[in-house]
Formats: sequence, structure tokens, C-alpha cells
Amino acid sequence: MPKTSGEPNSIQSGVESENSADLDQAGGGSVSQEEETAANQISAPPESPGKSHDWWSAPPPTADWAQPAANDETAADNVSKESTTADVYFCGQTSFFPLNRALQAIVKEKLSGSLRLFWDQEPIVLLTQNGEIVFATTRDLELYCPESPAALANVDAEIVAKARAEQSGTGTPLFFTLAQAEAITRPAAVELAQHYGQKLFSQLWLAPRVWLMFEKHVELPSLGNDVTPEPDVDDWALESLRFVQDISEHMGFDPRAIPAYTKDGFDRIRKLQLTSDEAQFASQFNGVRSVQQIAKNLRLDLKLARLTLFRFVALEIVECWPASTVPPPERKSILQRVTRLIGRRR
Repeated sequence: MPKTSGEPNSIQSGVESENSADLDQAGGGSVSQEEETAANQISAPPESPGKSHDWWSAPPPTADWAQPAANDETAADNVSKESTTADVYFCGQTSFFPLNRALQAIVKEKLSGSLRLFWDQEPIVLLTQNGEIVFATTRDLELYCPESPAALANVDAEIVAKARAEQSGTGTPLFFTLAQAEAITRPAAVELAQHYGQKLFSQLWLAPRVWLMFEKHVELPSLGNDVTPEPDVDDWALESLRFVQDISEHMGFDPRAIPAYTKDGFDRIRKLQLTSDEAQFASQFNGVRSVQQIAKNLRLDLKLARLTLFRFVALEIVECWPASTVPPPERKSILQRVTRLIGRRR
């Protein structure tokens, strides 16, 4: 963790020493009703494995999932039907079971398989192995890679077109198909698949409602075994969140809100590979300073401060308290001040 100079205190010393009581208060709240509902939505692990599936079996029809509000019951029914034929470990909706909790569950249980994410566009699939993230993909090339990357500039256009058609049909990242055709190297294919997978997943952080379902025992596609899984899900998720650049229409924001660490947020953030700007911003969280004050201290544009805060909130490392919940500093009477001054002179 890089340390900063000047007014911002380091995360390790300033926040821990000055405001440990505030941090404990931030993380020690009771479980909310929404969290209880989320827990009830998670299905128990099946006692016996389901039948074997291809790495990405056909998802429920997109049309049934496309209406986020009107067709919630239909979507839930589709999850139920899918779970009768697949080895589903858990499922839920991000309104009650956020993306970060799904990722943390994968890590905690060391799950191997696919996390399917259904929203108002083509479903996205996240492949995992022993609790580590491999890559994300989708059949929709407009979501995944609308324009041909510069790395493919010297690849024959017809070969690229065939690779794109392959992904549209099976979901296999086009870069793997190109590597099999020896149009690009395998290391380049792996790097591109990881990059575009994180960029793809970033679109889900702002989606108002996503249904998710984890299916175990799913085999990786060809060349998938060449990918070195990302062992730290928080770093992978944070890298994905950095692709999000505009949250103005998706997130309410009060600059007077007070950021404070969640119960395990302080420990998790110390393990993250933060940029220097993110580390400086995080060093200001003490349960008292507002976002507006933090931005002023660091001379940040309020829009940038809001975007950085969004990353930590999405990871459930930080939660925001309304300004009204923070008690004002106690004012000493004039008599107390005079008495204190006389005592010092003596």
C-alpha cells in the first residue's frame, strides 16, 4: 500500500489510531431485512452432482429475462427450471444478493464452474476454477468487443470474421479461436480474453437488476486451461470497476455523505493493489469526513471523488452514512475554555 504525505493519513496508521471506534461502529450494525431476504434466496448446495454439461450450455431464452421489472416472476421461474437440470449451487438477484457477495461466495467455497448473469441484454458468463476467476465472456460481440482490437490489425479479416461467428454461436472468446488458427500467439489470446472479459463484466456493476446463477462442474473451453486464474477476486473486481467511467445516471449521490469502512472492509482494502489516487482517497475514510471534505482535502473534482467512492462501495469495502447520523463536535462553554487556559499557565 503506497503511503501518502501531507494532510491525508495513511490507512494503516491514521484511520486505525484516530477512529477505531468509528470503524467498529460502521461494521457492527445488525443484519438488514434485505440481507435476510438475500440469504433466503441462496439455494443450498446439492448433495449429489448434476449431470455433466458443456462449458456453456444453452441459457434460458433471453426474452424471458429481458424485462427487469415486469417479468421478475417469469425470470425466477426460469432459474427454478434451469436448476432442475443443472448443478446449481446458488442463485439470486442483485437487488438482494449483490455482485460482490456472489464473487465472495465463489472464493469462500472454492467453486469451479460458471456464474451466469442474466440482465436486459445477452447473458454474461464468468468462468471460475477452485474459487479463482478465469475469464468472462458472452455471445454478444457488440457487448464483448464491438471494434476489432489493434492487436488484430495484421490478422486476415476473414479469419477474424470466422472467429467472431464462432463466439456468437458458442460463447468461446474469439481470441482463443484465433490462437487455434495460429493467427495470434496463445499468450496474446489469453491476455486479450482476460482484458475484454473484465471490460465486459464492468457493464454489470451499473445494471439495475441482474439475476445470477452459479452452476458447478462446468468444463473450460479449449485453450481455457492456458489461462492463469486470478487468485484475488477483489483485485479482479476492482480492475473491472475501473472500466466504469460514468455513473451520473445510475447512482444517487450526496456529497455530504460520510464514508466509513464495513466490518471487514479495512482488512480487505489493505490487501488490494490500489493506485496512488485510490490509496490517498481511502486514507481519508475515518467515519467523520464527508465525501465533499475528502475531495477538498485532496483537491479532487467531486465527480472523480464520486467515481472512486463508487468502486469501494460496489466492493462493499465502504458504506456511506447520511450526514445527519454523525454527531456534531461538542462545544465547550466559555468558562470551560478559560479554566482550561488557566490550568495550562499554572
